[in-house]
Amino acid sequence: MQRVIDFKKVGKRIKTAREQKHFTQEQLGALCKCTNNHLSHLETGQSKPSLEMLLQLSNALDKDLNYFVLDTPYIAPNCVIDMEIAPKLHQCDASTLVAVNEVIDILLKQQRDLSNKYMMIE
Repeated sequence: MQRVIDFKKVGKRIKTAREQKHFTQEQLGALCKCTNNHLSHLETGQSKPSLEMLLQLSNALDKDLNYFVLDTPYIAPNCVIDMEIAPKLHQCDASTLVAVNEVIDILLKQQRDLSNKYMMIE
């Protein structure tokens, strides 16, 4: 099975990080040595960012490189936990954490059941 990167999601993360820093596309483009038109194409997923461009964006926006690929199949699970899930869990009260834990248990059971089902088919 081939892994596919959704560059629209990568672009959305670029735009979100840019807006969090209160940069215009022109300002960020100047920092990354690209045109605001190119940046617009990256943010909408019309263009694919090169590794060099992602590194420049990461530096200019003070974001870990992994931040831009969180929505891709190439991200390490620990990065998703550390960057996305843990901050949300820290906002939960005790009763919500109990509920989240129960949901995780259900999801893990479903994952095991599906895995066992596919192992039996092979």
